[in-house]
Amino acid sequence: MSTQGSLVVESFRLTTNTHGTPLVSTMKRYTRAPDVVNKKDPGAILFLGHGAGFPKETWEPVLEELFKLEVGAKNKSGFPLIREAWALDCQNHGEAGILNGEVLSRNPGLLNIYDYGDAFATLYRSGLLGNIDPDLHRVILVGHSAGSVGVTLATSFFNPPSMVPFSALILVDPPMSTKAMEGKETEIYKLVEATTPLRRDIWASHEAAVKWLKSRPPWGTWDERVFDLYVKYGLQPLPTPYYPDKTSGVTLSTHRTEENVAFTGTRYALDALYRLNQICHYIPVHLVFGARNDMFDREVQESIIDPEQGRTIASVTRIKGVGHLVVQEAPKKLADVLFAIIQGTPPETASKL
Repeated sequence: MSTQGSLVVESFRLTTNTHGTPLVSTMKRYTRAPDVVNKKDPGAILFLGHGAGFPKETWEPVLEELFKLEVGAKNKSGFPLIREAWALDCQNHGEAGILNGEVLSRNPGLLNIYDYGDAFATLYRSGLLGNIDPDLHRVILVGHSAGSVGVTLATSFFNPPSMVPFSALILVDPPMSTKAMEGKETEIYKLVEATTPLRRDIWASHEAAVKWLKSRPPWGTWDERVFDLYVKYGLQPLPTPYYPDKTSGVTLSTHRTEENVAFTGTRYALDALYRLNQICHYIPVHLVFGARNDMFDREVQESIIDPEQGRTIASVTRIKGVGHLVVQEAPKKLADVLFAIIQGTPPETASKL
């Protein structure tokens, strides 16, 4: 256990075996300092999924802001609104990507986003949450970008849909759309898709990597706290299983070919969309978008909502002044929206599309 600013942090590892090969998912449990969580106390339990290329720790500024907002809620109810939060690395990202590097580098294509969904299901079933009383504890899945696909598919490990144990789904700028939207990708999406498997990922030193990243988009536009966490947990020393011949310098903890899985696995986004058809009737699904349509056009985003297919959405919020990278650009604004949704009062800016 360690303390990072206002957060008490505990690290855990769980193993998934989604496709017959054991892979480690690394995860961190966050509570407030100096509070000690009593697992019998009521409160929401958040499961957080990250986007492609980001380590789980980039959620920490959002959590810091969320726990600040809780002061008033705790005083009114006697208990915190949020009991604890868990951030999970996809098995090919961040700390997990380092631990699984030997296996993944020898088996290209081994992992897909269902593995990440399995990690959330495995955590729920692990016993680490203690005895979950549905009347007291709401386990809420929150996913950003590719992580929104992961948390949605996590529900597919619990069937029938009426038996899904999660209380809500909050999807932050999800890369989902109907098949009718194929071919309507934005120029920014096409650029990121084309450059991700080719981008620079080796630097002479940690300092050189920080300087290079900071001077370029999108990293240079991020909240300073998020950027600092990204370079702390998103870089690793060479050599690695992907670069066994490089004896000095640093590289990314998430290899670029593993990050590129998000662009080569578009059918899994369709799987997630169809899963929403099945579960929206049983649990509320909230959509949060950056109002600046950079990665996805608004028409593409609106295709997610289709009551005729069963996708009745509980709330839709568009955060002004930010684009797809909501977690990285505006953790305070996102925390405000998440807090309102968890309280049961989505922001007034939310509207049904």
